[in-house]
Amino acid sequence: MKTHLFNYSLLATGIAAVLCINSTANAATSGSTTTAIDITNQASASYNVGELTQPIVYSNEVVIEVSEQVSFSLVSNNEDDSLGNDSNVNEEVAPNGFASFKHTLANTGNRTDSYTIKLENVTEDNKDYDLENSTATFTVYSGTTAGTTGTITFAQAQNQTFTLDKGQSVQFTINAKTTGNVGGNEQALLLSATSSILANNTNADIKPTLTNTDRSTTKLPTFSIVKTVTNALDLNDLNNDTAEYQIVVKNNKVSASYSTGAVDVAISDNLPTGLIIAKSLTTSDIQVEGDATTGSFDTANAGKAGSKGFNIKGVNIPVAGTVTITFTVKKDPNAALDPATAINHVSVTDDLDNSANTANTVIDSTDKNAEQNMAFYAVTEQNHTDGTKVNGTNGDDSTQSLLTIKRIVTLTNPTEREIPSTTNTTSQAVHETIITNNGQDSEGKAAGELTFKISDDDADNPDTVDVGTVTIAYDDGSGTLKEVVITANGEGIYDINNVLQDGIPPGKTATIKYTVISNEAPLFTSADSDTPTKENTVVKLILNGEGAPTVNPVTDTTTVKGLTLDKFQALDINCDGNISGAGEINFTKDPIEQAEPDQCVIYRIDAKNTSSTAPLGFDITNLLIADATSQYSTAADYVANTAKIKIGSAAESNAVKGTPPAPDSVDSIYANVSTLAPQGTATLSFRVKIKNNR
Repeated sequence: MKTHLFNYSLLATGIAAVLCINSTANAATSGSTTTAIDITNQASASYNVGELTQPIVYSNEVVIEVSEQVSFSLVSNNEDDSLGNDSNVNEEVAPNGFASFKHTLANTGNRTDSYTIKLENVTEDNKDYDLENSTATFTVYSGTTAGTTGTITFAQAQNQTFTLDKGQSVQFTINAKTTGNVGGNEQALLLSATSSILANNTNADIKPTLTNTDRSTTKLPTFSIVKTVTNALDLNDLNNDTAEYQIVVKNNKVSASYSTGAVDVAISDNLPTGLIIAKSLTTSDIQVEGDATTGSFDTANAGKAGSKGFNIKGVNIPVAGTVTITFTVKKDPNAALDPATAINHVSVTDDLDNSANTANTVIDSTDKNAEQNMAFYAVTEQNHTDGTKVNGTNGDDSTQSLLTIKRIVTLTNPTEREIPSTTNTTSQAVHETIITNNGQDSEGKAAGELTFKISDDDADNPDTVDVGTVTIAYDDGSGTLKEVVITANGEGIYDINNVLQDGIPPGKTATIKYTVISNEAPLFTSADSDTPTKENTVVKLILNGEGAPTVNPVTDTTTVKGLTLDKFQALDINCDGNISGAGEINFTKDPIEQAEPDQCVIYRIDAKNTSSTAPLGFDITNLLIADATSQYSTAADYVANTAKIKIGSAAESNAVKGTPPAPDSVDSIYANVSTLAPQGTATLSFRVKIKNNR
């Protein structure tokens, strides 16, 4: 608050006040009494001539007409809107502070007069002055020349008499002590002076007692303190990461009759356990608005790196002005940190009148337990510690616990799937990769924060990703699993936020489902190999933003499985269907040499479903195994009723010699198998006899 200094040297003020008396119509004046007195004077002389007494000689008479005038004035001299009249108004005072009122009592008559003064409270105001602790100073002037000075207490001032000669005046400064007053209160004081000569005057136009009224208004700054965390601390990188705080202190404008500027205030910050200043503060970290000043750092608590806070002194904040302080903190390596209880408090200290003679220092703080003299305010402020946004002009304060980042995201469930050489919508592979959020905040609630990409590690078949069938499956909060299609941007990046605007909550999962298709993919890596064709697709999470962790990708494997067809032959010399006699050759893929006419050959075709057993494998359906008779009919004849089909461990049944349906519409030995289970084998066999009459 603005400083009030008690001026005990009042010569200049007295001169100005005397001049005001001569030019102000609204001054408190007594009116004047005039008494005319004639003084007649005649001299006489007596003498002797010789020894004889002579007649007394008289002089002529001389007459003096004397005009006595009795009058005085009492004038208010504060520099307000009504300078020089009978009231001092709008004097600003702090709670429990001193209001200073100036007055001039002047003898405007031509006789010496005595004046008795008196001070008293006005009862219709908000609060009374503490007159017992109030004082008054005075200086007596003869014209413009200062004479006697002094200081008197209230007790002395009551009925104090000043005797003033013609042309003399006395300049008063009343230092009126307030007590119990709060912002917006008005206090009024009466100063009266009574002339001893006029005390018994009965003339209605004459005022033996003159009164001045002194009015003050209680004003004080209303601080709103808001502290926010503008950059959270990454708990995954406590050795290197920093958090950023912003403090905004504003002197709210409540009303013109309530608010005043804050002068020479201090702003202090004390960090909670577990935090220290990361970077030394400088004046560049302080921004001001509305003619506020930056002040200077307390050398004993200057906000150096590694310290526990700072104190800024000498800050001035006019009404509606603001001071903004930004600084960074980090984890104290020598103390434990509990973010939930790490609440950073700020205090603003203001000696309202900057006087050691008054007990009216206000401490406003985000910590209610650290506040002092908050009863000076007409309205009780609110202190928030949960980051609540403050509104209005009551001076509410807000701070919050330390905001932290702890992003823990995993990508799991690498899958292996099997597909046939050529797929459709029912036979393509479906991979499921699980995103788990083990962090403390939702992931993907902002665009670009949580994205992923699915890529083929070699760009060859079979694992061309069908981007039309990428979905996200998640719990919608009601326990129901919901699955939605997600689309990629032009670079093949999928953004979780496109389908989950609130992201993946802490402790929850979202499953990436995607399909892999193939088109005439080979079963084996080469024609002479029995190694199945395998392809990998890589699911990679791409996290952005502060504290984004690096997540290991997941590689899914897709293996081509399907039908293999192996043909064997055996030499049945006796043509009896048994391979047991001398010279007979068991089933082989190799050529059989030195066979002779009238000997038989048994052919066997093994069809195998190479897909794995459940759950990876798949059934082969509508299998037609055919062997065209044209391949041997010129050199051998089919032996009737020898065509058999055997499926797995089931008993043999007859196969067919004839023309199968398209696309194998030529005379053949064939058999139909409706379903061949994973790892199942179907065997077609028949016998031919080598011709001897070609």
